[in-house]
Amino acid sequence: MIKARQTPFFVRFFNWYSRRMIKTHFHEVRFHNKPEKTDRPLLVIANHFSWWDGFFIVYYNRLFFKKKFFVMMLEEQLKNRLFLNKAGAFSIKKNTPSAIDSLKYAGELISDPEHLLLMFPQGRIQSQHLCSFQFEKGIEIILRNSSLQPEILFVANITEYYSQKKPSLDVYFEKPDITSKNYEQIESLYNSFFSSCIKQQKPEEL
Repeated sequence: MIKARQTPFFVRFFNWYSRRMIKTHFHEVRFHNKPEKTDRPLLVIANHFSWWDGFFIVYYNRLFFKKKFFVMMLEEQLKNRLFLNKAGAFSIKKNTPSAIDSLKYAGELISDPEHLLLMFPQGRIQSQHLCSFQFEKGIEIILRNSSLQPEILFVANITEYYSQKKPSLDVYFEKPDITSKNYEQIESLYNSFFSSCIKQQKPEEL
């Protein structure tokens, strides 16, 4: 397992880079149901459909939460982009004994109220047109290994071009009412949330 080892330079760089890239490459960013800052650790669960996804959450973190950012990545991907380790990325190697160590480490990270952990529980990039997600079981281990009860935040990122050259980004947030650490319940709630976000998407006003 490759643990996160954040350095101030890389953290500042990725905060700047995320903001600049989103401002440059997107026509507009529209936030729906903006979240409030929390004093608890924050576990962010988001859809994973593109190269942009981690940068989106870095950007939202600076806007709304200002917490120390961490994200779990597949080990083979992190090894190819090891500089991301200095900005808060750590690794998991699926279907190996070390995967449990990575999940326990993630649980330790969200035992600190100053931390934000980003997870893509479906475990791989999928089309944003897919409205049903199957979560991996690892989220249960993470929650059971946190000494604090983290706040969970659902995020849905949806892009549309409409009549513009650049895409617009619609960002939906929801703090679900989760009564169990069971991954199936969290999966069901996220799927309901994402479906409702799709229904809220409206054509651009001409």
